[in-house]
Amino acid sequence: MTFFGVYHCQQMELELRNLTKLFGAKSVLREVSLTAHTGYCVGVLGRNGAGKSTLFNLLTNVLLPSSGEIILDGQALGETFPVATKRRMGALVNQAYLVEQLTAEEYLQYVARIYELPEAQARIESLLAHLLEEYESVRCKRLSSFSTGMKQKVAIASCLLHRPELLILDEPFNGLDVFSADSVLSLLNSYRPQALTFVSSHNLAHIERVATHLLVIDDSEVKYWGSMEDFLQGQRAFLGEALLQLIHPNTSTTQDLTWLTTQR
Repeated sequence: MTFFGVYHCQQMELELRNLTKLFGAKSVLREVSLTAHTGYCVGVLGRNGAGKSTLFNLLTNVLLPSSGEIILDGQALGETFPVATKRRMGALVNQAYLVEQLTAEEYLQYVARIYELPEAQARIESLLAHLLEEYESVRCKRLSSFSTGMKQKVAIASCLLHRPELLILDEPFNGLDVFSADSVLSLLNSYRPQALTFVSSHNLAHIERVATHLLVIDDSEVKYWGSMEDFLQGQRAFLGEALLQLIHPNTSTTQDLTWLTTQR
């Protein structure tokens, strides 16, 4: 299955070198180092507050690192990413901000103008028809009338419209039902050879279906970086089980919750 045709792009290499982020005296991300290439889909995993969203904000230049470097194709990006670099990215970080007075088609036409895509209509229609099962019945409706899941799918389409070389998706499956999630996963798997993708999700089944590599962050530090196969050690283990073995929940302060289960 393909939605973008044959597309040969230069191999991208992204290196994170001792990337660290502090908020005051609090270390939110400590010395993250990795090298990834086009064709990788990196599943970013960790507990709430581990530093995943901070990493994505650093990758998209929303935040500046306290120390360390982001190096793209051998060039350090510095404090402000060049416009040419930002054009190579597609990102869904924190939450989607759509112009809700527009229809889905009008919004993607607006995005196409930003990326200077003069003949994007075929792309727009194919993406929306794939992601929105009810596209024909809602194509004239404003985004303000869309459900949360429908808005999420339009936001994902806007990230892919310009065929980015670096795709960064923070919890893209939020608000999606099982059928919609399947459509998005199919799309990401189809697109994977053409880009370097970073994706986070609390649904490990989604990560298992799309990720080639894993970055596991806990307590602001990298606990694992490598291939999915190596993480599972060649066994048919469930990703959740392997993750729990790596990150042991802190049970030293177990609470007495018998009041919750004791019969009245």
